[in-house]
Amino acid sequence: MGPAAFAFGFIGGVGHGAIAHGVAPAASAFERIVPLSPLPVARRARARPWARLAGRDGIWVLCESGTRQRLRVTLPKGLTRRCAALRVTMRKAGGRRVTWLAMSRGSFWARPLAASRGVVVRALGARGVFRRVTLAVHAGRLMAVVGVRAPGARARYHLIISGRRMVRMAVSEQAFYRDTTSARRDRPALAGFYDFGVGTGQPASALDPARHDADGLWLADARGHSWVPLRNPARPWQQAYGPGVRALGLLQRDRARRNYGAHAARLQDAPDVIVRGFGRFAHVTLRERPTARGAAPNVWVVFGPQAADRERLRYRLAWTRTPKHRGDRAIVVSTLLGGNARSGARMYVIDYAKGPITRRLPDHAIVGEVRVHPDTFVTQDTVRYNPYTRGYRQVLQLMPVPGRAVRVRAWLAVHGARVSEFWRYVLRAPRIAR
Repeated sequence: MGPAAFAFGFIGGVGHGAIAHGVAPAASAFERIVPLSPLPVARRARARPWARLAGRDGIWVLCESGTRQRLRVTLPKGLTRRCAALRVTMRKAGGRRVTWLAMSRGSFWARPLAASRGVVVRALGARGVFRRVTLAVHAGRLMAVVGVRAPGARARYHLIISGRRMVRMAVSEQAFYRDTTSARRDRPALAGFYDFGVGTGQPASALDPARHDADGLWLADARGHSWVPLRNPARPWQQAYGPGVRALGLLQRDRARRNYGAHAARLQDAPDVIVRGFGRFAHVTLRERPTARGAAPNVWVVFGPQAADRERLRYRLAWTRTPKHRGDRAIVVSTLLGGNARSGARMYVIDYAKGPITRRLPDHAIVGEVRVHPDTFVTQDTVRYNPYTRGYRQVLQLMPVPGRAVRVRAWLAVHGARVSEFWRYVLRAPRIAR
């Protein structure tokens, strides 16, 4: 019996896709009909080597030709060329490559060692297009000056890039907007793809248990670290966090290869992307929309200070496949969704990996805590040891509030002291039948 099967057996057969004893088959509250989009193909770039910047092994600039060669690339000694897309790569031992910078239209990203392509950064929201970039290598670091434009907005980026297993970017942005409407819309954002995960709503014709390049939003503020699981909503949805967010990231915590199949896209190797240092009073907005055909981004995390006509923003980006454990507390590794078709209750099964603190505590001392706003019935809140993950499993069952969204915050505690990061979720209001 695998972990997912154990989850449904543990919650008594009323989880997603299961039928309670003595109840006629009924659709779960989370089920929906979703057309099966094609599996993501290998994202192989068609770029060709153009020039070597520096290094014995070679730091190469690869230029992709195409019908829309809008990006003007300038190298030292005045060498210029127009490209449709751009990559700057470094060869390592064994023929492996590190991509320090890749740019296409209005997105840029990096690929550390042993990673695939995943979350990208949108410079000026969905409408930005890169116009020019100047590249140089100094003291083993890549320097890039980038210009980007959108209708009613323009920005200039300075990037300092280094690292192999963890690619680090120091970003300095100066943006100008035509009005506050453009400033609120054309913000820098992380963009990722989430279709379905293990134990969440997925089409019956799905070939693999999971399909995403990030499965949650990680936040750090004065209260501590939080985990917000992603969803594939039936209609566009957004939720604001902050002010006071100090760091954020779109992370891929489910990296079990068996959940993704043997596809060349290697979604299980998509790097985590973490943003730090953008100010204490930053606003963060998570925007999710239904999955489109293919693997186009449908998750957006917009960050920055309160929108203004002009802004200066500095932050640091880290791209890595093997992040260190963040702090001493237990972290959330997966979330399973379910429900009771008879009562209408929503059920959430949260799996935690043990942290340094919980490893030193007896299993029976760990209890679950949950807070909801507005107040509603919490019909179940149990915690027990999960032998399959060697961590803890918290099971919540909540009653939705007609006409209102319920904000849920859950965590593990010992004698009132929190020993895990927060699990945060917004239970959307059910539709009221007339």
